[in-house]
Amino acid sequence: MGPTMAKTQGIVLVVDDEPGMRTLARRILEPAGYRVTEAPGAAAALALIDAGAHFDLLIADLEMPQISGESMVRQARKRQPDLKVLYVTAHIDRLLDVRATLWEGEAFLDKPFTTKGLEEAVALLLYGTLSPDRR
Repeated sequence: MGPTMAKTQGIVLVVDDEPGMRTLARRILEPAGYRVTEAPGAAAALALIDAGAHFDLLIADLEMPQISGESMVRQARKRQPDLKVLYVTAHIDRLLDVRATLWEGEAFLDKPFTTKGLEEAVALLLYGTLSPDRR
């Protein structure tokens, strides 16, 4: 089944100030059936949510200019409390400094990540299983 015929598995917002990381996430997730929206930073992501866009999952870079990924997540979850979050960072030690514990519906993934690593992390957060195929 090609990407255009795949069942939609979930709606994902990818927020990263690096265009290459956003493109990589899209290229991995869309063929797996996810609908992906990209935002280049926290302000753009929050504007999408404020405009009424609903997302099942927010993939957030921890370190971004102006507003940190962690601060953006706090603001996004105030607007959409059921939003699940996958932090991606090359500095996992900094995530643990900022967030000693993760809330329910949150996880982290080290950069650089593999295709399988991202697919599994997203499926686990959204469906509690390594496979998004819930049939």
